[in-house]
Amino acid sequence: MILVDTGAIYALADRNDGHHKEAAAFFQKTQGQEILAIPVPVLTEAALLVEARLGMHPVRALWDDVLDGMFELLPLSVETLELARKIDRRYADANLGLVDAVCLALCEQHQIVAVFTYDRRDFGLYRPTFATSLTLVP
Repeated sequence: MILVDTGAIYALADRNDGHHKEAAAFFQKTQGQEILAIPVPVLTEAALLVEARLGMHPVRALWDDVLDGMFELLPLSVETLELARKIDRRYADANLGLVDAVCLALCEQHQIVAVFTYDRRDFGLYRPTFATSLTLVP
């Protein structure tokens, strides 16, 4: 399972994004090979970003992709939110933010080591309890 971050979703949606070609190639390569999991807060954040910059058409395409099973949704529970807050406290100087802290908490809960992201800072500094570091892809 690979956790998908907001920046990766945006790169897939925006053909003018500097990471679009790389993101699209990675997405194509992993289709059917890996589960691409989007945390619910990431879906919301990505939809708002895509809508603000590109309009509703690509948001609806993302929505359809999720409904068609191209991505698995990772729900947000109270336990996940509590763990995210603990991670946020531990990395307080990094100012992770709620969405990234939730992503890290979900990595812990599901022992997800790979993250499809262009946020090398936040995900790169985190040290999970189940591995020496997260693998940032592509």
